Amino acid sequence: MKVLIASFTAESNSWNPFHEKLEQFDIGYDEKVLDYMFCRDVFERNDIEAIPTIYANGGAAGYIEKEAFMFIADKIIGTVRERKDELDGILMFLHGASHVVDLEEDAGELYILERIREIVGYDLPVAITMDPHGNVTERYTELANIIRCYRQSPHWDREECHHDVAELFVKLLKNYRKIKPEYVRVPILVGGQRSVSADEPMCWINELLDKTEELEGIMSASYHIGYSHADSALCGAGVIVVPESSEYQELAAQKAQEIYGFVMANKEVFHFTGYALEPEEAIDEAIATEKWPVFMTDAGDNATGGAYAYNTLLLRMFMQRENLNNKKVLFATIHDPKACETLMKHKIGEQVSFSLGTGIDNESQPVRIEGEIVTAGDLFTYYAFPHKIGDAVTVKLDGREIYVTVANHLTAFREIQQFERAGLNYKDYDIIIVKQGYLYTEELELAGRDIMALTPGITFQNVEDLEFKNLIRPMYPHDKEAFETSRPLTVN
Repeated sequence: MKVLIASFTAESNSWNPFHEKLEQFDIGYDEKVLDYMFCRDVFERNDIEAIPTIYANGGAAGYIEKEAFMFIADKIIGTVRERKDELDGILMFLHGASHVVDLEEDAGELYILERIREIVGYDLPVAITMDPHGNVTERYTELANIIRCYRQSPHWDREECHHDVAELFVKLLKNYRKIKPEYVRVPILVGGQRSVSADEPMCWINELLDKTEELEGIMSASYHIGYSHADSALCGAGVIVVPESSEYQELAAQKAQEIYGFVMANKEVFHFTGYALEPEEAIDEAIATEKWPVFMTDAGDNATGGAYAYNTLLLRMFMQRENLNNKKVLFATIHDPKACETLMKHKIGEQVSFSLGTGIDNESQPVRIEGEIVTAGDLFTYYAFPHKIGDAVTVKLDGREIYVTVANHLTAFREIQQFERAGLNYKDYDIIIVKQGYLYTEELELAGRDIMALTPGITFQNVEDLEFKNLIRPMYPHDKEAFETSRPLTVN
């Protein structure tokens, strides 16, 4: 059997003023597509030949330029057209949060699926793995036979989910029957920072999903949190339940409704995980606590949610504090290519004076830095197959125990290996500020205290205070008055 595979990732933030270009995508072909789809072993065990098209990962940024998206889409759709007569199925990762400038479908994922069905019809099985922070609609269930998203946020089950979907898809190919996922729209859009899977209500929801998947006749069940920072009618949460066959369609529909009811009953339970504080309060807590180390996230400048990690706001606020309680503070990183280029002309130990901050808005206003270069290193990606994407230079401010790592490429320091490759030992610092929303697993486990600073910026986390024009209303928590107060439920 032959299966076409593809991977397309983008989180497109409406509040990011820059459109995403093709050169911002990590593009790969052939073996790289197989590696990042995590299906190689499943295919080899079942004697399936993979037909790789493209791996395109744009991370989180602004809306995608149409020309850039069409390059990616054409690689997938063109291969489908060329090889349609030999295909037994199509397996893809489609994140679910992309938005493309001047694209009628708005979402790139929908465009790709629509064009594929125009070519192959509706009898060829199609399976998609998704990110829970992507959006899903009824139309997806008409275009794909299997839809399953990661269960966990942070996404430590990413590889496992890819593997599981590949296994489910192979079973479908070996015993083909036409199946259709059941979908229920959930009018909730709270964002990922209030939907951490280790916390309530997501841990309860995931328990219910696990129990649903144990039922005879149910292939998979997913809760899609949705993407909170795009002003689109596609945005919102959703429940997907996939039956084993049409015989269990009614059961799948029933379970989807039950999960929907459970989520809605627990809508008021969604909350920021850990210590979520206004910026001044976050700094006060970080300085005062005896717990070590403190990992603080600059949530309004979340590089994993569509921001550019340009903001200097927290740095300026720390610089204004005369007393840091004898603590060493590290900012890892602030993204400023021009400043990084200036620093790379100097050696470790040299004194430098430079402007840091791109000045695209109030949060990224430039600040004058006088200090000494203490280390320089490589800027690496995170997750599977980490690789170098840029450079990082760390400067100690004169007369202060404040250290700033300046980067020439966008990323978030989510793993300790990223600190190490940049020449940093996190243990040398008491307060570490990273450009994220919720902390990722490794840092969370190491943190004596984790603090989310609810800073302003492109990924401002109080989404109910943002101006939306295109959301389908009412939406919780944007229109709280439209929803009845519920009594929280737990899983029986």
